[in-house]
Amino acid sequence: MRNVLYLLLVSLLMSCAGQKTKYSVEDVPDPKKNGGGYISNPDHLLSDGTVGSLNEKLSALDKSGKAQVAMVLLKSIGENEPTDFAHKLFNYWKIGDTATNNGLLVLLVEDAHRLVFETGKGLEGEMPDVICFRIQQDYMIPYIKNGNYDQAFGEGLKSVSAQLYSGNYAFDKDIQPEVEDRSLMHEDTRQQSEPQGLVAAPAAPAEITTDPNEAEAAMPTGMSPPESIAAPESFVDRLSPAIDYSKTGDFSGSAFFAGFLWLALSAAMMSVFFGKRRKQKKGEDAMPVKMKDMPNDFLRPGLAGLFLIHATAIVALAYLFFKKGWTINFLTVFVGYYILWVLFIHLAVLVIFIRAKKALGDKDSHEQWQSYARTAHKLRTAKYIFPLPFLWFYLAGLKRRMDRLRNEPHDCPNCSHPLHKLAEKDEDVYLKKEQVIEEDLMAVDYDVWKCDTCDYKLVLDYTNVRSAMSECPHCSYISLECKQSVTKKRATTREAGWGVTTYACAICSYKHDYRFVIPRISESSSSSSSSSSSSSSSSSWGGGSSGGGGASSSW
Repeated sequence: MRNVLYLLLVSLLMSCAGQKTKYSVEDVPDPKKNGGGYISNPDHLLSDGTVGSLNEKLSALDKSGKAQVAMVLLKSIGENEPTDFAHKLFNYWKIGDTATNNGLLVLLVEDAHRLVFETGKGLEGEMPDVICFRIQQDYMIPYIKNGNYDQAFGEGLKSVSAQLYSGNYAFDKDIQPEVEDRSLMHEDTRQQSEPQGLVAAPAAPAEITTDPNEAEAAMPTGMSPPESIAAPESFVDRLSPAIDYSKTGDFSGSAFFAGFLWLALSAAMMSVFFGKRRKQKKGEDAMPVKMKDMPNDFLRPGLAGLFLIHATAIVALAYLFFKKGWTINFLTVFVGYYILWVLFIHLAVLVIFIRAKKALGDKDSHEQWQSYARTAHKLRTAKYIFPLPFLWFYLAGLKRRMDRLRNEPHDCPNCSHPLHKLAEKDEDVYLKKEQVIEEDLMAVDYDVWKCDTCDYKLVLDYTNVRSAMSECPHCSYISLECKQSVTKKRATTREAGWGVTTYACAICSYKHDYRFVIPRISESSSSSSSSSSSSSSSSSWGGGSSGGGGASSSW
């Protein structure tokens, strides 16, 4: 009996030891929290020597700014799908730089026989899906099939590095070098000519006399010394009647920070509250404008509004400092700008009210509603930042007016009988298929009015000003949606980058790629980014996110 119990105990221990740990995303050991490396190898599928060698190469790749690569090797993730697991793990760790999203996750799951690459959005241009797949198939899967994980990940990292540095992942194949054509170039062999001749030395200054009799004799005849030379008036003396410096206050350095803060806030609020109309250059393939970004029709202050606010702020603060002796610090500047914005919002609402009344006087109720909707949408955010009774009353009155305009009865143009508005559930019968799709996309809400006498129908569209959809240039329905944005060439300190944003229509299947420009990186921001990347490489991931790209291979 004792032997039987012993055998049972031994078999139980062996079965427990043979079980694989099934990792969840949260359970995968983060190398940044355990020594600051780039490889998570909890099941020891890689040797310690390989882990150390790979970490050194991955650190150099990270510090160069090319990519931040994480490698994870697990025996099992249970019932989780490896591609979905890689996507979640990438975003959970936040691999890659925050600004450039240059992260790459290489995940191997042994029992699922899967190798997955997951890339950040900023790396999709240099590491497209097809290149990721070729690296897996050509340099990793052959070694993985033989159980040689060390060789697989070493060769895979060489291929990734070659792709990022040279644009060619096949590092072990001879590439014919490009021959530079120097036929049109010439060397400037001219040498700077040596100065010829002698340069005359400056003449010695005339001897200055100190004899008062000689100085008096040199004066013009008939003039006394006090009359010939007037005492100069000092700059401070000329200003003293205007400014009494005994009354000036103190000036704190934090006031400059508050001023720069309001420069940025003012520009952002001007765009959010009033919008701006894009200027399209002739022949330019302009990016579609989303409904939520459409400007209001009555007031767009733009740069003139910003100049008015900042100029008024400077004059007011100078008056308080020089005349009233106030201390100008962060709080003074911040409160002063806030009060100026309160006054500016009141003035803007008054201008909008006057212009709207004049511009919409001869428009029908449907056109009035569309214009008022864009205005109310832009100003709705302002009422929370500046909780002013006047602004709240104006927006509340505008909402009541819009409700009245939308529900105002219409007369039948055929028999002059009043039309009645159908309920939402009864409208779809009278709408076109394209109009139903617009409602499903929450881009437009349609109202249908029907005459009970002659069966006349009136269909009116009311655009959702909060929608991210755009008007399709092909079918003219508001059904154009941004599908993806891919960076083709990253910006550097020497030249701007560019990318492509793909828009597709949900109704007519129209699809178009719009090119956008990425501004050139300034030297200061580049060095700052490099420094932050270098420091973050040893302590934490960079804060990036997955772009959904990559590849997956099985063996």
